[in-house]
Amino acid sequence: MGDVNQLIYLKSVMPSVSGPILEVGSKDYGSTSSFREFYTGQDYTGIDMEAGRNVDHVVDLTQGTTGLQPRHFALGICCSVLEHVKKPWLFAEHLSSVLRPGGALYMSVPWVWRYHAYPDDYFRFSWRGVMELFPAFTWSKICYSTTVPNEFIEIGPDSLGADNAMAAIAETPQGKRKYLPYLMVNMLGHKSAAD
Repeated sequence: MGDVNQLIYLKSVMPSVSGPILEVGSKDYGSTSSFREFYTGQDYTGIDMEAGRNVDHVVDLTQGTTGLQPRHFALGICCSVLEHVKKPWLFAEHLSSVLRPGGALYMSVPWVWRYHAYPDDYFRFSWRGVMELFPAFTWSKICYSTTVPNEFIEIGPDSLGADNAMAAIAETPQGKRKYLPYLMVNMLGHKSAAD
């Protein structure tokens, strides 16, 4: 399940998928957008660490891939999950193992965000951090999204300070304070055909 901008992003970069789809963190909390509803008629599997609406299998990807076929999925969707994972390097290894060679992975991770424990909150990730966790993937369409619907800011060689450019300065009793908006990093990866 994702926010409105995650759904907008995914619709624009992966309007259709040829093959099975895996959504990681699929539990419906009632305030999120449904990727499953966008990909109706597809072979779609939703996993989460606990049972609930929109969860087909309870799987902890830090522990393994029980119930998931290796090299099976054509698209993996992982939105607002990685920050809640105690061992993201194990999670990334296991998630990579169930995506087919040439398959796609949509990652959306917080770069600037409040602490939010679901069940806990451990990390913030830059796009470079995601690349390090998933070395078998070639990444493209990298951008920030904000909490404003349809607001995306490209991250590229000429826009590396895009996050800082959105900062606001406010006067406080302690002096001037710089604030960055809430920012998510969105990126689409394709797994090496040789992997």
